[in-house]
Amino acid sequence: MPDFWKNRRILVTGGTGFLGSYVTANLNERRGAQVFAPGKTEYDLRRADAVERLIAEVRPHIVLHLAAVVGGIGANRERPGECV
Repeated sequence: MPDFWKNRRILVTGGTGFLGSYVTANLNERRGAQVFAPGKTEYDLRRADAVERLIAEVRPHIVLHLAAVVGGIGANRERPGECV
């Protein structure tokens, strides 16, 4: 199905993180796909207006939502409300 990726705009939230960087690299190998992996400094996805702006600007065909706040067991115990 090589034509499936042609001219597809794929948005990967968290695309620079541990899992997201692998997914983004793999998607970038697809010929013709346009992969967008904006950082949190560009779009604060905790804000509805930023999410709306991101969708309006990228107009993705596919969204892979991989953004998260994580930090391991210690960080989760110290700040349980932040690591969700």
